Amino acid sequence: AIWRILAYVRSIARRETTPAPGDAGAGKSVFWEKGRCGFCHRVGRKGGRLGPDLSRVGRSRSAAYLRESILSPDHDITDGYSRITVTRLSGDKVTGVELGVDNFSARLMDSAENIHSFLKDEVLSIEREHRSLMPAYQGVFTGAELQDLLAYLVSRRGEGAER
Repeated sequence: AIWRILAYVRSIARRETTPAPGDAGAGKSVFWEKGRCGFCHRVGRKGGRLGPDLSRVGRSRSAAYLRESILSPDHDITDGYSRITVTRLSGDKVTGVELGVDNFSARLMDSAENIHSFLKDEVLSIEREHRSLMPAYQGVFTGAELQDLLAYLVSRRGEGAER
């Protein structure tokens, strides 16, 4: 019931409706090609599942928030996307996005989208970090590319399916 209330509050909250300056079409190319954001993020039916789905990100996040997320992804991590590293008894490490940790076990999804489950008594350590797996893109994009990428992301409002 609480998620319904939260969904309602979010639905009536005032959102930024002004398009971000920049070329959304060029931003789409930056997203899929230069930034390779689609390896981890999904838009419509295309992309990865390691990071948050961005199909409707323009409805819930401002251009300023998205800019901060691109340049400093550790600043505000979306719930459920914190980094976890499990060190096996062999010394091998598996790092990914935390899917669940309880008193007895840990589950994560690695960068290849494989799900791993570990019993705590079968590992050396489990390190949970309030950090993102997403790299910081500071200095990667030109100013124009960043503006175009932001225009593309702000335009993602869930209408239609991107292929």
